[in-house]
Amino acid sequence: MKLVHVKEKGIKKDEMFVIGFGDLHYGSIDCDYDKIEETIKWIKSKDNARVILMGDLVDIGLKDSVGGGTFDNDHTPEKQIEDIITMLDPIKDKIWCLLTGNHEERIRQRTSINISKIIAKTLDVPYCDSACFIKVLFGTQNYIMFVTHGSSGALTASGKLNSVLKYGGYIDADVYMSGHVHELMHHTTDYFKISLKDKMVIKDKRHYVLSGHFLKYGGYAEQKGYAPGKTGVAKIILRKDKKSIHVSI
Repeated sequence: MKLVHVKEKGIKKDEMFVIGFGDLHYGSIDCDYDKIEETIKWIKSKDNARVILMGDLVDIGLKDSVGGGTFDNDHTPEKQIEDIITMLDPIKDKIWCLLTGNHEERIRQRTSINISKIIAKTLDVPYCDSACFIKVLFGTQNYIMFVTHGSSGALTASGKLNSVLKYGGYIDADVYMSGHVHELMHHTTDYFKISLKDKMVIKDKRHYVLSGHFLKYGGYAEQKGYAPGKTGVAKIILRKDKKSIHVSI
C-alpha cells in the first residue's frame, strides 16, 4: 500500500478543502455532466482546494457489463478517457493522487492495460492503485488520511456506512474516505489514546466519509430498485494552526 507525502506550504488561508472527487461515471447516459463541470470550476476557483480522485472516473460499459453495457454509454471508452483527461487538466496541479475503480478495472482485467495509470501519467499525478495513505503537513499540523475506492454491494444507508467504517478496525488514520457505493455521508467516532507527549489518556475523533457520485437516478439503479444516493463531493476542511477536521457534504 502506497504512502503519499503532502506538504502544503503555499496556501495562505488558514483552512484547506480536500475534495473526494470520484464515481463520475463519465460516459454513462445517466452522468450529470453539468454537475461535474460545476465542481471542477469550483475547485479551480479555490486556491486552497486540493483533490483526491476516488476512482470510477469513467464508466466503460462493455458488452458483458451489468445493465445495458455499451448501450448505457453515450461515449466510447476511448472518448471517455480522452475527455476525462481534458476535463481534469485545468486542476491537475491540485490533485494529490488518483485511485482506480472497478469500472476502470474492466479494461485491465481483459487486456492488462491499466487506464487509470495512463490517466495519472498523462496528468502527471501520483497513481495509487485502489487505496493509499496520505500524510498531510499543513502549517504546523499533521493529518493522516486513508483513501480507497472501496468494494461493497451494500444497498442500505447503514450498509454503505459500514463499507467505510470497517477500515477503522485495522487501519489507523484521522480520516477514512471511500467511494463506490454512490452515497455522500459523514460519520464520526470518539476513541481514547495515550499522548506520549503529555503522558496522559486523551480523547480523539475519527472521521468516516463516503465521497458521493455524479449519476442521475435512473437506468440500472432504477431497474433494480436501488435507493438514490446523494450526489456531489465531500469537502474535508483542515486547519493549519490547530488540529481541526470538519466535513461538509
